[in-house]
Amino acid sequence: MTERPDDQGGAVPGARRASVADLLRTEIEVIWPTDARGRFRGPHHMVIAVSADGRHQLPAVADHLPDPLAAGLLAAVTPRSAPVAPELPPPALPRVQHLLEAALGPVHVSSGPSYLVLPDRIRYAPTAPVVRSDTTDSAAVAALRGANPGNWDTDAWRDLLDGKLGWWAMALDPAAPAPDTGRPAHVVSICHTPCWTDHGAEAGTWTRPGHRGRGHAATVTAAWSRLVAPTGRHLFYSTSSTNQSSRNVAARLNLPPLGHLWKLSPPAGIAL
Repeated sequence: MTERPDDQGGAVPGARRASVADLLRTEIEVIWPTDARGRFRGPHHMVIAVSADGRHQLPAVADHLPDPLAAGLLAAVTPRSAPVAPELPPPALPRVQHLLEAALGPVHVSSGPSYLVLPDRIRYAPTAPVVRSDTTDSAAVAALRGANPGNWDTDAWRDLLDGKLGWWAMALDPAAPAPDTGRPAHVVSICHTPCWTDHGAEAGTWTRPGHRGRGHAATVTAAWSRLVAPTGRHLFYSTSSTNQSSRNVAARLNLPPLGHLWKLSPPAGIAL
């Protein structure tokens, strides 16, 4: 991979020809489908991405907002000469929250870190056998048919294994019978692709209770990254500030922090 300097704060080491601002914008567009105006579709009113170095603040607004309100929200997030701490509320947050609440009622604020996944920089020893979506081992796939861990509905699990829901990697319990025994596999961790575009893909990771804290989530995330990397997409991993287990996965893999995503949403239970 190559890198280049640019006028928006420099390239991320190891990232493929992209600035920090480019990468943050790409991740927003990966997680939330975005129209030609740059307005996203999703459960939030607004997202403010703050780069890890605090030099960039990228606002994005939802497509359900009235145009005058959207324009006011975007105008409120102004460039700053001094860096801001990404884990602290952005300076514009009180203003945009006031604008939203005046127009739409109560607003819930949440946030979490975002990381860039660089497969060629990951050095991590697998903790369990892994099956990937590019496997040609029909017995391994057959063993997974009856291995739904219970957090996927039947149709979604079938579509996942059939390749209709993007790339995936699954860690199997080392103590379980091998796939060639004809018995269902015992899946202990999954990394799949909940969302992707032509330019990027987001990792979605889960580990079975009772198998957490053993490094399995890092194992499947590393395997997933090496599977998707040849497509040329930028790879992202994000979580919430309160999800320490998920943040531990990023630390195990030594993922470079990209930024912090601040989300302003309707309170739980209130429809858009």
